Amino acid sequence: MQGTAREGDKWSSKAAFILAAIGSSVGLGNLWRFPYVAGENGGGAFVVFYLLCVLLIGLPVLVSELFIGRRGGMSAVGSVVKIARAEGRSPWWALQSWLGIIGAFIILTFYSVIAGWVLAYVVMIAGDLFAAIGRDGLAGLAAGAFAGESQEEVAAELGALLNDPARMIFYHALFMIITVAIVVRGVKGGIETAVTILMPAFFVLLLVLLGFALIEGDAARGGDFLLGVRVDDLLRGAADGSVVSAALGQAFFSIGLGSALMMTYGAYMKSEQDLPRAARTVAIADTAVGVVAGLAIFPIVFAMGLAAEAGPTLMFKTLPLAFQGMPVGGVFGLAFFVLAFFAAVTSSIALLETSTKWVDEQTREDRRLISATTIGLVAFGIGVLNALSQVPAVGPNGEDQATFWNTWQPLGFMSLFRDMVLLDFLSAATDIILPVAGFITAVFAGWVVSTSSAREAIGFKSEAWFQRWRFLVRYVCTTGIFVVIVYSTIIAPFFLN
Repeated sequence: MQGTAREGDKWSSKAAFILAAIGSSVGLGNLWRFPYVAGENGGGAFVVFYLLCVLLIGLPVLVSELFIGRRGGMSAVGSVVKIARAEGRSPWWALQSWLGIIGAFIILTFYSVIAGWVLAYVVMIAGDLFAAIGRDGLAGLAAGAFAGESQEEVAAELGALLNDPARMIFYHALFMIITVAIVVRGVKGGIETAVTILMPAFFVLLLVLLGFALIEGDAARGGDFLLGVRVDDLLRGAADGSVVSAALGQAFFSIGLGSALMMTYGAYMKSEQDLPRAARTVAIADTAVGVVAGLAIFPIVFAMGLAAEAGPTLMFKTLPLAFQGMPVGGVFGLAFFVLAFFAAVTSSIALLETSTKWVDEQTREDRRLISATTIGLVAFGIGVLNALSQVPAVGPNGEDQATFWNTWQPLGFMSLFRDMVLLDFLSAATDIILPVAGFITAVFAGWVVSTSSAREAIGFKSEAWFQRWRFLVRYVCTTGIFVVIVYSTIIAPFFLN
């Protein structure tokens, strides 16, 4: 059906939308990126800057994306075109939405590969745990993760997975099938049903892991690493562009801004829902998940004498080693990777929905099954190439495994993308695409949409709050996002390296 979303496409309740929006923003990055970036950039000092960035930039842009989606009631592209025309402006303002949809699709192509790694670890840890129970009865529950393996063997599990492209592609395919199967069922029957089951389960598992970490882990050191506030760090952070830029970048990417996710989900909001309150809830929940994840991860890591590492290494090497050496580590290691799987699913269905809604909107018939499946197949195909790019060029025994895909550097001649194979290049490219889309969104919401239209669409309860949002989105958001773009694409790669 072309045009504004049908009433049947709306979220059935306020809670359903909140869970869906939180699910779209909470993903694997909350589990490995936020805790490490915070710890490496001054701990509590970074968190202070991060909270300021969420408050002054992330939240105003989130409100903007939601009101654009709800007012337009269409795909991200359709909503911007509809609003722009109503304001007598060019439909080319939809460039922001095209960038967001393209960025979301690109993320899906490699996100599914990494989520496949999560599935592989769920299977491995569950298999070992069930084997221990079968061998020792209930006493087997006390075993650590990867029981019977040496630390070297546990650390090598990720390498073994990367050296087995068939296994990577299998789990990538399985995850993509799950994602498509949910999206083809629509907003209420698929996405809403999934998030109302997965998100509460996610929060329960996260709190269980937090309790385990505080009891069994080094809570004091973990808390100090993540939240310890020192005056010197605050002063140095205020003067150091990299710390402030990292905080703003994390705030921007963690909430999922610029990727058309919130515009798409906003189109399914009912008119009577309190949009500012919903935006605050999503921002607070996303921030809380990052902080709690750090408090659940680092006490465990430090208790086992391991170092805090960044990105996939933290999730797929450091944490498995930590869970191996802890009592009941198999149970809690399995819980952690199931938790990560839930976070990956709720994010991936939002990534697929952005482009599915646009394609479905171009016809007068509901062809969601065809559109979601087709887009999923294309994303899967590109994802296969992403998986092949992660196969080490040198095998575990020193053999040559170099192929075109694991040696090709799409734009390796540029400083910004030097030494990046396909998956790494696409990830870095979205780090540029999404802020640009977010910058255009802030300009569109703050300067193109009329004051009366924005006031009516958002529904702030007081004029004072509306004027605060208007000032922030016009001046603070545009300036802050522009500074991050310039710093990350020009200053850092060309002048600091």
